[in-house]
Amino acid sequence: MTLSEQEFSEKLAVMRDFAAEKSVAVAVSGGPDSMALCWLLSRWAEKNGLAVHAFSVDHGLRAESADEAKGVGAWVQGWPHVTHRVLRWEGEKPESRVLEEARAARYKLLAEAMKEAGCHSLFIAHHRDDQAETFLIRLAKGSGLDGLSGMRPLQSLEGHGVLVRPLLDVSKEEILQMCDANNIPYVNDPTNKNEHYLRPRLRALKEALEEEGLSAKRLATTARRLARAKEALDDLAQDLFVMALKERRDDGFLFDYRALHAAHEELVLRVCLKAMDEIRQEADYGPRMERLETLLQRVLKDSLFKSATLGGCLFALDRKNGTLWIGKE
Repeated sequence: MTLSEQEFSEKLAVMRDFAAEKSVAVAVSGGPDSMALCWLLSRWAEKNGLAVHAFSVDHGLRAESADEAKGVGAWVQGWPHVTHRVLRWEGEKPESRVLEEARAARYKLLAEAMKEAGCHSLFIAHHRDDQAETFLIRLAKGSGLDGLSGMRPLQSLEGHGVLVRPLLDVSKEEILQMCDANNIPYVNDPTNKNEHYLRPRLRALKEALEEEGLSAKRLATTARRLARAKEALDDLAQDLFVMALKERRDDGFLFDYRALHAAHEELVLRVCLKAMDEIRQEADYGPRMERLETLLQRVLKDSLFKSATLGGCLFALDRKNGTLWIGKE
């Protein structure tokens, strides 16, 4: 059974109020997932009087990518309320961390295009199988609760707007059935089968994992439950942050050390992460969790601890005044 237009509209109504938006954006690679999403958005926009800006990013990593991006424009031409534009990743390409760098470049290009088009919401076609793969990848990397909670249906987009993922509970099989049933064209990206990358290797193990009960549906359900726990902890950590904060300065935060020391370690960890995120807003990557956990153990339990630096931040404990300073190094 595939996702109907009515079910899609109801799903969006629950996720977010789009009434104030005159247009939305959607990232369309030409694969079945993004083409199905663009098709659904076209019909939804027609009923709600919105414009849909479909953006295809040509990373320039494959000889065929330029033609594929243009092909998307030809496919969606004539779809109600849809306009298409190709965004190109110019310049020299990296020799390592190719997928990570391509992803960063893609979202930067999309954010810039959204600003130009006056869009605030960017629709992404991540689905249930993607969520399951993300869970397994992060599990293999030793991620904690935050990482294992997976991708969120709504997420702030660095640079501009919000990411909207309405297909996270829809399977890949359902999406393919939708394309077949509605004659939605698509192309298969060969990198999806290139076992040089981790995600294709995990897809090759799909049948074996399902035989052991690790189906995409079950993994995605686990991620959703962990996300619920994460939200609860984040709320408690926010309360602790406000309660323990003594002073906010331009270069950091002064906390009541006694209040932090009396709280649960997990909440203190999240307070530290929030402070570091505020201080390091321009940083691309956060510190490794193991290093922050080790530092936090020193802050809370080492009677000789005075100060240390991590990720461009200074942690300084003043035992006499009972304060912990977290600020720029």
